[in-house]
Amino acid sequence: MPPKAAARIRTLPALLAALALATGAFAQTAPRAQVMVLGTPHWDNPGQDYSNTQVDDVLAERRQTEIAALAAALSEFRPTRIAVEVPVARDSAINARYQAYRRGEIALGRNEVDQIGFRLAHMLGHPRVYAVDHRQDLDVAGVLGWAARNGQADAAQRIGAMIQQLVAEKSAAVANASLGEVLRRENSPAADSLESLYLHFVPIGSDTSFIGAQMVADWYARNLKIFANVTRVARPGERVLVIMGTGHGPLLRRYVDEHPDYDLVHATPYLERFRPSPSR
Repeated sequence: MPPKAAARIRTLPALLAALALATGAFAQTAPRAQVMVLGTPHWDNPGQDYSNTQVDDVLAERRQTEIAALAAALSEFRPTRIAVEVPVARDSAINARYQAYRRGEIALGRNEVDQIGFRLAHMLGHPRVYAVDHRQDLDVAGVLGWAARNGQADAAQRIGAMIQQLVAEKSAAVANASLGEVLRRENSPAADSLESLYLHFVPIGSDTSFIGAQMVADWYARNLKIFANVTRVARPGERVLVIMGTGHGPLLRRYVDEHPDYDLVHATPYLERFRPSPSR
């Protein structure tokens, strides 16, 4: 072995050991960021996904009472920054809208960015919110269509039926529960386990075609990029509330939990402090 190569091999373990010591020393002096990931259905029914949970009008008096109670419960986490599902490229635009709301120039819209993000940020006196989304479309219909045309029709039918049943159950749950109860369910370990459903797409393909696996890889890639955006907001000592669509919750919570620089704060204990309106 050439002397230089041998020297590199000998110094690599020492370098890794030094890095570990340095990381440990930094962790002892820098307060870790606390990150809570709150998954929620899209309250304004934008219809952008392959199949979408239906939510009734959150501007109705009953829902507004529930949202006020929900914001009060989440405020006990004392977030110092609130991140929302808006593309990073629209950070200036969403903050211009937030400032207009703070000045009383506009009312809150139906989506969860306004109803939870803006409402809670304003309650806590935050000067801004943080856009952390990275858009990356998944062609679920295209993958299922490919399967149907290429000898995997049974798989396409099974997956399609599974998705429709899940969405129907979620829509029924929303219609028959308070928003606090809905979010407790959507942020539970049982809900996180549904992430594995994406793996049903992986076998779709043949030979050198990995159309199903590629779609799942794209989903993981999108969430990793969202997590990268979250890390740019979650500075040492910050308490960050990340408000995202339900489907993003399981992966983002896992990434936060497994990263050495962050402490994952589960939403459930705070959501349990939500009390439905006495009028219900």
